[in-house]
Amino acid sequence: MSKINLEGREIQLVVFKIENEEYAIPIDYVKEIIMPRITARLPKTPDFMEGVINLRGHTIPVVDGRKKFNVPVKENDTETRIIVLEPDNHTIGLIVDSVSEVIRIKTENIDPPPVEPDGENRFLLGVGRYNDKLLILIDPLNLLDVNESENIKHTVKLAKDIMETAKNDEKLD
Repeated sequence: MSKINLEGREIQLVVFKIENEEYAIPIDYVKEIIMPRITARLPKTPDFMEGVINLRGHTIPVVDGRKKFNVPVKENDTETRIIVLEPDNHTIGLIVDSVSEVIRIKTENIDPPPVEPDGENRFLLGVGRYNDKLLILIDPLNLLDVNESENIKHTVKLAKDIMETAKNDEKLD
């Protein structure tokens, strides 16, 4: 069950594409949208975990949206973006094919997910109707399950420790 409140008159969303499908995520959880960067791939992480990036001195785990949503993988192109999210006091990047717009949608135009969100689809927040199209609303609080989140947090801590050790070794040289 999501902790995101869809009560009220409207909600502001960032609309993005993966493959031919349009998704939206509440803007309250979007820190910024950046161009793709080279990621450091970490061992023993889930397949959808692309790696980590250094964003202004912060190590941020990056999830490949195509892999997470079970869509065939493709090379990044000029439209590819990383949406930097901040759900539940941690930061995570989500690689998407493109980001198109920020919209306001009336909450009365948001229907619950067509299937009960659990397991593989727990990140579904609902389906929004906007300008004669349907948007799949993503719940950033449930993008990762508890085990995935803990695994990634542990791996990011390990990466930070390695980077700190490398910095200290450079100072000794």
